[in-house]
Amino acid sequence: MKATLPSARKRARSTGKISLRLFWSRFSWRHAREDWLQTLLMLLILGLGVGTFLSIRIANRSAVEGFRLFTESLKGESDWILEAPGGIPVQTLPVIREALGSLPVEMFPVLERSLTRVPGNARGPAEGTASVRLLGLDLVQLRPVASLIEGQGDDSFWDILHQDDHLLLSPFLAEKWNLRIGESVRLILQGSTETFTLKGLLPEVLDGQPLPKNLAVIDLRALLQRLEKDTIDRVEFLVPEGQRRDQVAKAVGDILRTTEVHSGRLRSPRDQQVDGASMTAAFRLNLTVLSLIALLVGMYLIAQTLDATVSRRRREIATLRSLGIPSKEIFRLWIAEALLYGVAAGIIGILIGALLSTVTVEAVTTTVRALYRDTVQSATKVTSGDVISGLLLGIGGSFLAAWIPARDAASTPPAQFLRLGKRIPPFPIFQHPWMGTAAIIAGAGLLLLPPWQRGPGVQVPVAGYGAAFLWLTGGTLLTVGSLKWIGSGIHRCFRDSPTLILAGGSLRTPTSRHQLAVSGFFVAIAMAAAMTFLISSFQHTVQSWLTHRLRADLFISSIGFQGGDSAQRMPGELLDRLEREPGIAVMDRSRAVEIRIKDFNTSLAGARFDLLGDRQQLLWIRGPFDEDRRPDSAHATGYANENLGRRAGLSPGDLITLATPDGPKVIWIGGLHADYGRDNGVLLIDLPLLEAWYRISDYDTAGVFLEDGFSPAEVQARLMDQYPGLAIRQNAELLEAALTIFNQTFAVTRALQVIGLVVALAGLALGLLSLLRESSRELALQRTLGMSRHQIAMTTGLEGLGIALAGLIAGILLSLALGLMLVFVINRQSFGWTLQIAFPWADYALLGASVLLLSLVIGYVSGRLYLRKWKPDPL
Repeated sequence: MKATLPSARKRARSTGKISLRLFWSRFSWRHAREDWLQTLLMLLILGLGVGTFLSIRIANRSAVEGFRLFTESLKGESDWILEAPGGIPVQTLPVIREALGSLPVEMFPVLERSLTRVPGNARGPAEGTASVRLLGLDLVQLRPVASLIEGQGDDSFWDILHQDDHLLLSPFLAEKWNLRIGESVRLILQGSTETFTLKGLLPEVLDGQPLPKNLAVIDLRALLQRLEKDTIDRVEFLVPEGQRRDQVAKAVGDILRTTEVHSGRLRSPRDQQVDGASMTAAFRLNLTVLSLIALLVGMYLIAQTLDATVSRRRREIATLRSLGIPSKEIFRLWIAEALLYGVAAGIIGILIGALLSTVTVEAVTTTVRALYRDTVQSATKVTSGDVISGLLLGIGGSFLAAWIPARDAASTPPAQFLRLGKRIPPFPIFQHPWMGTAAIIAGAGLLLLPPWQRGPGVQVPVAGYGAAFLWLTGGTLLTVGSLKWIGSGIHRCFRDSPTLILAGGSLRTPTSRHQLAVSGFFVAIAMAAAMTFLISSFQHTVQSWLTHRLRADLFISSIGFQGGDSAQRMPGELLDRLEREPGIAVMDRSRAVEIRIKDFNTSLAGARFDLLGDRQQLLWIRGPFDEDRRPDSAHATGYANENLGRRAGLSPGDLITLATPDGPKVIWIGGLHADYGRDNGVLLIDLPLLEAWYRISDYDTAGVFLEDGFSPAEVQARLMDQYPGLAIRQNAELLEAALTIFNQTFAVTRALQVIGLVVALAGLALGLLSLLRESSRELALQRTLGMSRHQIAMTTGLEGLGIALAGLIAGILLSLALGLMLVFVINRQSFGWTLQIAFPWADYALLGASVLLLSLVIGYVSGRLYLRKWKPDPL
């Protein structure tokens, strides 16, 4: 300090300013070096908040980019895609080619299925075989790609094409399955066990683009013969590069739209990404908002650390003010130091985000597959936008967190700094509880506003998020005041314990450090408990719904089936044979296809209506209406789930028209039911109609009802032996599997909860260490009065316990309000689901006990660690 005073005095007299370089080198860097551990932890914790946000951002982007076709990597992105739920007959391909005339466009027919390696236990999911895609392609047409296949051995390219068991795998899959060229492998294809021979390895990179790791390829002709099919899934059209490319692509689209040679849907690859992004928008937005909680708690920690810095440098601040440095300059210097911390935290956050993204991408992709549609887990990569976002979050968070401490440092007169000693008084803003009450009332008022319509069928609960922010802000201002009550209660009730008296006295006159520590704790507890409330209600609702819906004795699907968008379906011929097995009374097959209603994607599902009310039940919300009320103009009765009803504005009695391969069909909405299996909504019609309209011949799942006297376990064991390619589960097993998927769905949410709590606990430890550092004289007095190190450390532990208790009680109370808002406002507007309330009292008790115990331990350990190296100041 002595070395800096002459230059600072000279500079102050001439300009009234201190250079940032001088301030950082002589002031900021010196203090950061002396308290390197606290500075490092502060940067790591704020970086963790930034990194959490970035990892969710990367995972969300990966999920959206995954809504693409696997053939893009083989031959570039197509200009148009023609597809139909029931398939496109192979004999129509020449007709389509003739309709396009002489236009320079390439046609690529594609048949896509899922492959699964035969597991050791057919009851459960396939072992390590998540979403292996099998593409049937015309390899003759793709000869340039086929020429790059490695390890064809003695077989020529033409020899391979004439061997119907040939299979081409990515190097990743070949290594994972421990296969070498020429070896055979048993795989599950559409519920049947098939034998393939590995004939070659696909290149890892093609034209500078990496091929998907979970890719398998077979010649289209061979796959059609193996499946005994005469239809393909889609035809992709690619216009070669050239000057008139855009005009030719537009002409191709116009012809395909107007020709009558197909009855499918025409779209571009970009539509697939847009549809997927729109479908998952609410899910990804909720994850993004939740990921910011750790950053918000970290901002309280930054404010807490800078406030401690103001306390430690009180004499330096007073000296600078006495030298004529204006308060605005002090404020500028403090903000500049905070921004420097923000840059460092942003860089650390970018590194943490890159590391965390590997885990979050896997978790988000798993959830998207379970709730929406099959998607590709693309490689994680940090873009320039991620770097800019990380730096802006770090700098912005530090700036906002430093505002109050910087203003306090700039506005306090020099004499008052010297008179205050090391303990800085509370921030004035926390002394106005009416502001907190006003914020809570304003937040409640926002809930009256409608959601923002981001796109067709997509609602964003902006008002709900705003209300949550105002409630957290208002609750913070009110919670800080409860420290005085807790401290006064301890002080009055435990007059015989010096340890409790000292802890209560400290809480009764809280410093700004106490205020910021309890604020961070309150936010973390409130959000963690609110999400626990939502998850508990969701789990209770889904379990009740599944118990109501899963009434069959056995449930059948192909091994590897992962949801309604999976290509791993069961052919009707296979189910016909199975339905004739002894003991099976009736089978309820189900299948869903993707349709568009009012410009957004949803699902049209088929189930046997003749079983409703007898063997099968729907969980009705409104209805069902009697069939005699159906208008003569309607071709069928449909039951919309609540999600679809909200998104499309449908009510019982409404009529909607669907474009199907069999022509336009009018559906009469005969009732609304609860269905939590599809987040994009579902319209249920009678299965025979779906089969006829969309030419359906394969199915997603089937429920089996047994005849009286047959044991489900015995029938299951017999069918598993006869049909090793099928996953056959009893009622309880399927319920357990469904709840496992549910837990996977909320794995990211639970991880974000834990991160927020860890940041809050770390902030508590740093806050207590700062308070101990500022209490050197008080500690010396306590030692003089005969208190042991254990007693002094216990005082610190009880002080931390009091801070945690204030944040816990207020956080739990607010979490009940936030939980109700999440259930009835944010969740309903985002996903269209009404959940049954389930208060997680046991989880709250466990959370409270864990937090309080950890707070006591952290406070005690912090005190012991500090006292071990503490040297008392003279009294």
